[in-house]
Amino acid sequence: MISFLKKTLSGLSKTRTKLSNLFSQFSGKSILDDSDIEDLEEALLGADIGWELTESILEKMRESDKKDISREERFQQCIQQYLADLNQPGDLQKVILLVGINGTGKTTSAAKLGGYFSKAGESVSLVAADTYRAAAVEQIRIWADRLNLHLTANDKSADPASVAFDGVSSGITKNLDRIIVDTSGRVHTSANLMKELEKIYKVISKLTDEIDALITIDANTGQNALLQAREFSQYIPLTGVILTKMDGTARGGIAIQIMKELNLPVYFMGVGEQVDDLIPFSLDSYIKGLILTETEAVNG
Repeated sequence: MISFLKKTLSGLSKTRTKLSNLFSQFSGKSILDDSDIEDLEEALLGADIGWELTESILEKMRESDKKDISREERFQQCIQQYLADLNQPGDLQKVILLVGINGTGKTTSAAKLGGYFSKAGESVSLVAADTYRAAAVEQIRIWADRLNLHLTANDKSADPASVAFDGVSSGITKNLDRIIVDTSGRVHTSANLMKELEKIYKVISKLTDEIDALITIDANTGQNALLQAREFSQYIPLTGVILTKMDGTARGGIAIQIMKELNLPVYFMGVGEQVDDLIPFSLDSYIKGLILTETEAVNG
């Protein structure tokens, strides 16, 4: 758990920098002045925390400093209360279908997810249903060889639904613990491509009802992430999110809006390029990572 906490904190370093510096500046002040509040508002909105939560945090920060609870603790409490009514994510199902727009890291996330479950002692199969991108099958094949994972691919088929059906059917027959289906990146405004994704989901559903559809979202996307997820959910029942490239953005607060606005749990977050840099999402670690240093978080 400490390892995952450290990786979460590391992945949120760019998001945390400005907020952490501000709270350090506030230390020793009994009351924040208008300039302090403006600076904090700018930092919160810049981190994509959202208007509603920002207003709630600012209201708490306008209160006089209290000896029994620090401003950092009040900040964390605001986020916890804001997300308190959300459903907690359950265990992922046998079949995990990864979807999303181009460039969000689906193929890499599929491989890393396979590596995560394999490391936990589970049997895993990857299914290469991205039949459009020329290098996609070869990319996931390299990952499968590297991680010693079973792979279903068909270089001669241009029908992703057929490949998905074969891969999931094979995995079920072999009684594998996890079957992870990689799909082509698709622009959510393309009705034909979204209909194709709908077909992939229906084909898999004929084989099993143990299926989770996770959308991979680039954390740099900001507010557009909400639009993407809403559009995809019109075609298939999304059950969760993988938030990628968290280590490369100062807008890591978008996870809060995704969970609140869409009521979708974040299952994993990507914090680097190594295979073990796709880590389980922990709300407690995430909230700490928005404002606390590693020493403060571990000792807190």
